[in-house]
Amino acid sequence: MNFLSHYYFERYSHNPELVLGSILPDLIKNADRNVTMWPQRYEGRFGNNPKLHSIYHGWTRHMETDRYFHNSAFFYSHTHALKILLTPTVSDTLIRPSFLSHIALELLLDHLLLRNNWVHESDFYAYLGAIDYEMTDRFLRLCEIKDTAFFFVYFNSFMHAQYVQGYWEIEQIASAMINICRRLWDVGINDVHLEGIIDVITDYAATLDGNFHIIFDEIRSKLT
Repeated sequence: MNFLSHYYFERYSHNPELVLGSILPDLIKNADRNVTMWPQRYEGRFGNNPKLHSIYHGWTRHMETDRYFHNSAFFYSHTHALKILLTPTVSDTLIRPSFLSHIALELLLDHLLLRNNWVHESDFYAYLGAIDYEMTDRFLRLCEIKDTAFFFVYFNSFMHAQYVQGYWEIEQIASAMINICRRLWDVGINDVHLEGIIDVITDYAATLDGNFHIIFDEIRSKLT
């Protein structure tokens, strides 16, 4: 799941560190794909510090949420349908349609959360703006991330750009899909590719709009 979908489960927590933890695995991955963290190995180091435990709890809920999501019938059925629809739009590129359908579904869920007012991007950024930087740095160092500067450079950029606001617009979602693919493949995308992707995900957003809540209800019922 993407940023706002993870935030959905913590949106009433009033706990900035929990919200941070719930998206921290993706923030780390985006900041540096070569960095791997395993906080579960270091849980004993967090002592009784509530902020450290909140970040850790958010991290574990992120992992739990993704596990349920990626093994759900909802995920399999919709990524399969999207793959069939998206394949013709990128058939002459290096992009793998199965990957494209995966990120399309995740970004569309964020889009629908915003459009249906289930989450608000201003609240999301307000939570993140209230985190304790010192405790965040300490958490990373306790997890054997010795040089944390790369993370805070990315996090500050993430906060400044506030690009999840773009998830309101289908065109921005299509651009985000292409940008994610460019991290993996040297792809040449032209206006025809882009328009094809926009057409597919516009129609699919309308298809999902009536029943996307099913996956959130299912995961919420399973989260500990």
